[in-house]
Amino acid sequence: MRIAILGGTFDPIHNGHLAAAHSVSSAFRTDEVRFVPAFSAPHKQSHDSSSAFHRFAMVALAISPFERFRISSMEVDAMEKRYTVDTLERMRAENPNAEFLFVLGTDMYRDFETWKNYRALFTLTHLAVVHRSGFVFREDLAPHRVLREGEQVTLSNTPGVFYLPFVEQPVSSTAIREACNRGDDASRWVPPDVWNYIGKHRLYS
Repeated sequence: MRIAILGGTFDPIHNGHLAAAHSVSSAFRTDEVRFVPAFSAPHKQSHDSSSAFHRFAMVALAISPFERFRISSMEVDAMEKRYTVDTLERMRAENPNAEFLFVLGTDMYRDFETWKNYRALFTLTHLAVVHRSGFVFREDLAPHRVLREGEQVTLSNTPGVFYLPFVEQPVSSTAIREACNRGDDASRWVPPDVWNYIGKHRLYS
């Protein structure tokens, strides 16, 4: 079993998140892509975020068309801030025979050294770093391999770092929230069911 993990606040989940998931799933031939909405994200500056209930519901709606995409309530159920290293250790304990890939953007990888026990993450999981516009990939943190679009990857037993420069994520959750707050139409950036949910519950307005 090969499982890719996407964590985050997903406030809201958008098409860039889905593009990253599809690219990683294709390159690494994953059996499952598991989305893990955070109850409270430890690595991002705080804002008046939507409730964990709303964010979880939006992720569930966004991934419902995709057979191999799953959602995990592990961090939401904790009802407190959880760190990636703790989540991955628990997932490995629950799936001892699985291979894990943790997916993050170049924006998050830039500050990777500030994460709790970040060195342990290099031993717990492969890292799939996807391009985020405006953030250069850090080449100094660890040995890495740059992938070409369409390349199929064979994973070794030793966790490694892979950079996917071809993933397009032209939008951010922050930009979507700001657009909604201005009354602008941000529907092109999110799945239709998510956009309908945002409107129904008057999120970000």
